[in-house]
Amino acid sequence: MNEAGLGPTAREITQARLATLGMLVAGIAHELNTPLGALNSNHHVIERALLKLGEILEDEVVTPDELDEVRRVVRATESVLRTNGIAVERMVNLVRNLRNFGRPTTSEPRPVDLHEGIEGTLALLGHELKEIEVVRDFGELPLVVCHPNRINQVFMNLVHNAAQAMHDGGVLTIRTRAEGDHARVRVADTGRGIPRDVIEEIFEPGFTTKGERIGMGLGLAITLQIVHQHGGEISVESEPGRGTTFDVDLPLRPPAGPARKEASE
Repeated sequence: MNEAGLGPTAREITQARLATLGMLVAGIAHELNTPLGALNSNHHVIERALLKLGEILEDEVVTPDELDEVRRVVRATESVLRTNGIAVERMVNLVRNLRNFGRPTTSEPRPVDLHEGIEGTLALLGHELKEIEVVRDFGELPLVVCHPNRINQVFMNLVHNAAQAMHDGGVLTIRTRAEGDHARVRVADTGRGIPRDVIEEIFEPGFTTKGERIGMGLGLAITLQIVHQHGGEISVESEPGRGTTFDVDLPLRPPAGPARKEASE
């Protein structure tokens, strides 16, 4: 809290963001092992295929059997290259999403596709969602004028908390709708839920519950502050044993006035 008791300070927000980046880097390093392993294995397959083709083409005469072998090798190589393409795309997307998340916040808001931010968040947190069914219930949303990195931090905090609440698996549902002059993003999990006697405290800095339902320290306090800085509102409903739902309402146009300036500026 800052001295005025108004919420996390700019330094606390930066520290929390760096902590989140550290968590993401560790997870992405794990995620990159699979596509890197595929590329490494397929590299040796392609090497052997080229050696085989070289042996067949050593002389000027290619027998029908050798021609069939060439066709088989080419088909196998094409399959390997398709797999490599998927692996490379996976790595490129992970790195791009991490770079976008870590990019410094610009001073001016801009029109943003919220769905892109949500998909980037899900990609970055893929290692936490392996045992969780992710349901995308996306509606038609216009571009929302906001600070994209700040709003992506909101998505990151909410999805991370939902994943932490579903260690043994569950369903994460992300629903988006345009409602009047606001865009609503709903993040719902089927996890442990939040006890009713403390649900009013969850947006306080440092709040946690037994079992680490809220595991990011300042995560929800920062989430609330970011949403308010954008002129929006956030609400929560939870039932112990049945899950938690957060609704984030963001205006489709940026709020006016200096009161909504970023805390880090």
